[in-house]
Amino acid sequence: MKGKNLIYIVAIDSDKSQFKNSDYAQYSLLSWELWCKKNSVDLIVNREHDPRFTFPIWNKEKIYEIGKGYDKIGIVDSDTIISPNAPNIFDLFTEDDFCGVGDLCDINWLLSSIDGRQHFFPDTNLDISQYFNAGVLFLGSKHLTVFEDLLNLYLNNQDAIDGIKGGGKEQTLLNYVVQSSGVEVKLLDPSWNLLSMHRKNIIRNNWQLNIDPAPYFIKYAYIWHFTGFPIEHRTNFMRETWELVTNIKQWY
Repeated sequence: MKGKNLIYIVAIDSDKSQFKNSDYAQYSLLSWELWCKKNSVDLIVNREHDPRFTFPIWNKEKIYEIGKGYDKIGIVDSDTIISPNAPNIFDLFTEDDFCGVGDLCDINWLLSSIDGRQHFFPDTNLDISQYFNAGVLFLGSKHLTVFEDLLNLYLNNQDAIDGIKGGGKEQTLLNYVVQSSGVEVKLLDPSWNLLSMHRKNIIRNNWQLNIDPAPYFIKYAYIWHFTGFPIEHRTNFMRETWELVTNIKQWY
């Protein structure tokens, strides 16, 4: 029998990338397995690529089928690590909510991404104050239709969408689908999807006190998102973070 809540992660190696997802995703999955067990949350990891899609990221949209039967769902990327000390996020939103963290980390990238996809939604002017990062989402099952709508948009315009240069893959299109559908986004505190850590001067710790060597991002956020910097550094950064986290004894 299915549990009440679900975390869904796509972790698929692709021949279209020179970097193996499994090299860094292993640390993500270790963290989510531990957290889900602690909080009695089901975890589904999708490791099989649907051949209809050009890129593995579109397997995320299959949540509209996989998530049926659950009350609340979390969709998280495999370049995230959740703190073992994080509270149960499913206690912090209702089944009516669609939750994400705002993403205005790079306005130039954002505006370019919006402009390159506007023609799919000629009647929608995207409100960037409500623009969210698609790498960490939490929602009630009533909103699963959003991902079905996005998948249909992709499959009906696959060549055109795959051919867009820059601006990501599905994130901006998902924002368009959500806003054009009238879904109200509940923006979470950034601690639930800590983006662009390298720009926030929080990878360091307060060395002057010589008390706690843990970097600020580990102490003050719940989900660490290893993105926004050169991907070749991701595996080592995630490995070092996980090794550091597993040595914080009071969390276990």
